[in-house]
Amino acid sequence: MAKGFSKQEKQFIYNKLIVEGKQLFSVFGIKKTSIAQLTNAVGIAQGSFYHFFLSKEELFFEILEIEEAEIKKKLLDKVSQEPMTRKAFKRMLLYSIELIDEHPVIKSLFQGESMEQLMRKLPPERIKQHIEQDEWALAPFLKKWQENDVLVDKDPAVITGVIRGFFTLLLNKEEIGETVYPEAVDLLAECLAAGLIREE
Repeated sequence: MAKGFSKQEKQFIYNKLIVEGKQLFSVFGIKKTSIAQLTNAVGIAQGSFYHFFLSKEELFFEILEIEEAEIKKKLLDKVSQEPMTRKAFKRMLLYSIELIDEHPVIKSLFQGESMEQLMRKLPPERIKQHIEQDEWALAPFLKKWQENDVLVDKDPAVITGVIRGFFTLLLNKEEIGETVYPEAVDLLAECLAAGLIREE
């Protein structure tokens, strides 16, 4: 029983569930990963799992939020290092795609099934809390770029929607064609940069 674990043991088990969960979800996806697989990997009884998370979906969501925070930090570090130009904006978009590729749990969300299962199984208040806290990482930069007349004068929500739309390319890799996918992503990033960033 988890209540018999010390505070240190609970922290150790929690950390191990995060690490092993990330590995298993990356290989099998959320649907095919079982509680038994998770607890066997960590070395606890199945019943003990529920003292840490209400469901495997909640564990998945916890890992997702950790990965999102890592991506946001890396992206903001990159964006704040150089003046915004069309070339820099294009690099930022391509770097974002690379970051998602490096985080398989987030990448799996672009396989619609994972998102559908999360929405169905997670408590509505958890999803609401996430949405409220999930400020678009680039929002402050979009505002600054518009104030400096670098970014076109469009509603920031529309610009954000366009950028988010760019990431849906990950959903359609097969339809685009895997052989042309890298060039298609590169060209679309270039077109977005040309359409959104002003240059003298």
